[in-house]
Amino acid sequence: MKTITTIKLNKVAVPVQHQKEEGCVAFQLVKFTINFFDKVIEFTEDTKILGNGKQIVINGNGYIKQGFELN
Repeated sequence: MKTITTIKLNKVAVPVQHQKEEGCVAFQLVKFTINFFDKVIEFTEDTKILGNGKQIVINGNGYIKQGFELN
């Protein structure tokens, strides 16, 4: 069975004058832990938080794709 857990880490707000240019209101690091049939994989990804509250992975890797949306 595959389970994914997340821990939200440091968050940096984007200054108001640059929010339109960056397309988001903040950036945040998120630590992912994936347990895939008792093999545990941990890594950290950059995310951006949009004005509507959605949080999206910026680049991704082989486990989490770019554009993955966190709840």
